[in-house]
Amino acid sequence: MQINIRELTYEDEADFLKMTNQSQALHHIWVKPPLNHEEFNEFYIRVSQTSTHKSYITFTQDNDIVGVFNISEIVRGCFQSAYLGFYASSLFAGKGLMSKSLKQLIHKAFVELQLHRIEANIQPENKKSIDLVKNNGFRKEGFSPRYLKINNQWCDHERWAMTVEEWMG
Repeated sequence: MQINIRELTYEDEADFLKMTNQSQALHHIWVKPPLNHEEFNEFYIRVSQTSTHKSYITFTQDNDIVGVFNISEIVRGCFQSAYLGFYASSLFAGKGLMSKSLKQLIHKAFVELQLHRIEANIQPENKKSIDLVKNNGFRKEGFSPRYLKINNQWCDHERWAMTVEEWMG
């Protein structure tokens, strides 16, 4: 199946919210994506349209959203690094499409954004997300206890990262 990726636009709101609402059972323990107009608007304006954040949607040839990737806290200068977050549509989870999408996202991160390093922080129990990054060349760097507050609870995370040199092979 053909997969495309592009930056999130304000015009994506209806399809984006449809996907996040349909996928709540899949997301709720790992991440809290926008679920209504106000949350989307805040996310889109405050986060995805700044120089330190980029949000992408990946979609099928029928324009169905497969998933979302967020590159956040982009630091320039000597560091050239950022964090990677992502979540899939429940309609396409487990079908290998997020892996195809991640390959395109990594290309954008290293070629278009000219980053040197990207890091994904994933809860140890989230085996599917760990498998996704591991199978796409990320290496485990370590463990961070009580790293992020998700659903009002401080959660442990594993740190997975990749540099442009590792990606280029």
